[in-house]
Amino acid sequence: MGRLTKVDLLLFAVVLIWGSVFSVIKYTLQEIGPLAFATARFLGASILLLALVYLREGKPIIKREDWLRVALVGLSGIGIYQICFTLGLNYTTASNSSLIIASSPIFAALFAWLLGEEAITPRQVVGILLSFVGVTLIVRGGSEGLALTWENLRGDALTLIAAVLNAFSAVIAKRPLERYSSLRVIAMGMIVGTLFLLLFGWRPLLAYPWARLSFQGWLGLGYATVLAGVIAYVLWFHAIGELGATRTLVYGYLIPIVAVLVAVLTLGEQFTALHALGALIVFVGIALARLVPRERRAEAALIQGGGDDDRG
Repeated sequence: MGRLTKVDLLLFAVVLIWGSVFSVIKYTLQEIGPLAFATARFLGASILLLALVYLREGKPIIKREDWLRVALVGLSGIGIYQICFTLGLNYTTASNSSLIIASSPIFAALFAWLLGEEAITPRQVVGILLSFVGVTLIVRGGSEGLALTWENLRGDALTLIAAVLNAFSAVIAKRPLERYSSLRVIAMGMIVGTLFLLLFGWRPLLAYPWARLSFQGWLGLGYATVLAGVIAYVLWFHAIGELGATRTLVYGYLIPIVAVLVAVLTLGEQFTALHALGALIVFVGIALARLVPRERRAEAALIQGGGDDDRG
């Protein structure tokens, strides 16, 4: 079993940020409409990312042959994804949303295999499915539980589309990340995704009375923009470039665990035996899914060492 690396530790930081953002977004949506919130969030994140690229790397040049993938990363992983995710979370429960989004590694493994981007071992498949079982137990152990009602159905359907898009964007991002920094890829991708968001969200964005937004609302928007929208995205795509989509997305299974712990610490919810069992199963599944046979690690190292690199 491979030891924990710097990339693993960065992924744990992303999990902490994204594990708490469900509750932050759910709270902030009580004041701001979902489209106005998503558009404001990623418009701000795009501006910050573009400024960071210019400061660290200069002009963010993307070669013509790479633009299609970078644009698809932005459209599927930011633009369309955020509309489906934010509207879905608005219509369903946070528990339903976290469980459905947790299915992304399953779709990522399928896309990676279909597109020939990554070879998936039976051990990784077992780990992915085992972790999903663990997440299901965690959600079932929560106070909300898993809500299967007609009222939640449209939110669940939108969230499922978001999970598929999240997986697709991670898989197709692998090749651009071999040539450019994660900062440059996510910055340019987010600009494309934000432009798409503006097509649907510019009216709600301009119509919302921002002067009336409470201090807590600004804090929620700031957290979702800076931490969850800039820092976490850059770290996440850096990990995809290093580990691949499947091994990175499997860390998303830790997000519901963090969400439960946040609820225990801030809302006084109980940590049950079902939570503990689910968390244990998730960790075992991740340990299996993150393993790569030695011959594949050596092959990846050779490819990475001889590849074309335009990172700034």
